[in-house]
Amino acid sequence: MKQIKKANFLLVLILLGAITAFAYSYNSYVTTVVADAAYNDNAILHKYNNEIISKLVEEESLQGWSEIVEQYEDIVIVIENSSNKVVTRSIGRTWSALDVKVQTPFEYKGEAYLIKTSVYFLRDYVTDVRVMVKFIFFEFLIGLSALCLLVFVIYLVMLRPYRGLYRAIEEYDKTGKLRRVSLKGYAGNVYNRFVSMTENLERQQKYQQRIIASISHDIKTPLTSILGYSELASKETTNTKTKEKYINRIHNQALVMKEIIEEFDDYLSCNIKDEKKVEKIAISHLVDYLTNYYKADLKEKNIEFKVKTNCPNIIIEVDLSKFKRVFSNIITNSIRHYDKAKKILNININEEKDGKIKFEIADNGSGCKEDLVKIFSPLYTTDKSRKISGLGLSICKEIIESHNGTIKAINNKLGGFSIIFTIDSYKED
Repeated sequence: MKQIKKANFLLVLILLGAITAFAYSYNSYVTTVVADAAYNDNAILHKYNNEIISKLVEEESLQGWSEIVEQYEDIVIVIENSSNKVVTRSIGRTWSALDVKVQTPFEYKGEAYLIKTSVYFLRDYVTDVRVMVKFIFFEFLIGLSALCLLVFVIYLVMLRPYRGLYRAIEEYDKTGKLRRVSLKGYAGNVYNRFVSMTENLERQQKYQQRIIASISHDIKTPLTSILGYSELASKETTNTKTKEKYINRIHNQALVMKEIIEEFDDYLSCNIKDEKKVEKIAISHLVDYLTNYYKADLKEKNIEFKVKTNCPNIIIEVDLSKFKRVFSNIITNSIRHYDKAKKILNININEEKDGKIKFEIADNGSGCKEDLVKIFSPLYTTDKSRKISGLGLSICKEIIESHNGTIKAINNKLGGFSIIFTIDSYKED
C-alpha cells in the first residue's frame, strides 16, 4: 500500500513537472513572438513618422495635411499642435489598448507639432488563421493537461478511498463479515464510523438475543410447573384439598411469570430514550412517600425500615414515576436476599460537600460476593438457578444515568448490601 502511494505521488509530480515545463516553454515562445512583433511594429511606425513628417513640412498650409494623412490607411495618424489640440487625423479606426503607438515631435514654420501613429498589435498573427490555430491548440493542450492532472489528483485524494469504502460495505452486505481496511482522511473517518456502528449493532443484536433467550428460559420453569399442576388438578381422582394446593401453586408460579414479564417491560421502557416528565420535589416529600408507602408492608415481612435525611428542604428535579421505580426495584431486590432473623432496611438521604444528593439503600441481608460492577448488567445474576435476575438493578442504572447521576453497589457495615446513587440538587438560574 505504501509503495502504491509513493508511485502515485511520483506520477503526480512527473505530470505536474511536464505540464509546468510545457507551459513555461510555450510562455517563452509567446513572449519572444510578442517582443519581436512589437519591435518590428515600432520600427515600422518610426519609419512612417519620418516619411510623413518629410511630406508635411513641404506643404504650404495645414489644409494639405489631411490629404497626406489619408494616404496611410493601415495605420492611425493623429497630429497635434503645442496646445495638444488635434490639427488633423486619419478617418476610420480609433486608438485601442492593443495598439503599438509611436509619437515623434517636429517643427513647421516655427511652430512645434507632434505626430502620433499606431497600428494593431500582432495584426499579422490575428489575420493568419494557421498561426491562430497553433496558438489555440497549444493553449488547449495546456488546459487539457492541467484538467487531466486535476481529475487524477481528485481521484487519488477523494474518489479512490471511497471505492475501497464501497467494496468493504459491499463485501459486508454479501458475506456479513466486516473487513477493516486502512484508509486515511475523511473517507477513513466515515469508514471507521461505519465499522463502529456495525459492530455496535451486532453487539446489540447478540445482547437482545441473549436477553430473549434468558427470559424464555426463566418463563419455561414456572410454565412447566403450571402445566404440570393444572394437569394434576384436572384429574377426577384428585381430592378437593389437593386441588386447592395445586391451584395455589399454579397461582404462585403465574405470579412469578408476571413478575418476570413486568420486569422485562420496565427494562424495555427505560431503554427507550423518551422525554422525561420532570418535576420539582423536596426531599421531605420523598421521605414521607417512602415511609408511608413501604413501612407497613415491610413490617408485615418483619423488616425494620427507617428513612433518614439531613437535607429535608433541598429540592430535586426528577421524573417522579421513574424515580419511585428505582426505590421499588432496589427494595424488592433486598427482600429476596435476606438470610437473617432480624431484617433491617435503611434509606439515608444526605447532601454531599459538592452539592450533590446522595441516596443509600442499605440492608443486612446476605451481601454480595460477586463483582459489584457486573450486578447492574441485565444478564448478570448471583442466583445460579436463574439465567436472568439483574433487570431490576439494570433499570435503576438506566433511570439514574438519565438524570445525569451515578450509581454503585457496596457491601456495608451491616453485613449486607448497599446501593448508593447520587443526583444533582435543583438550583435556580
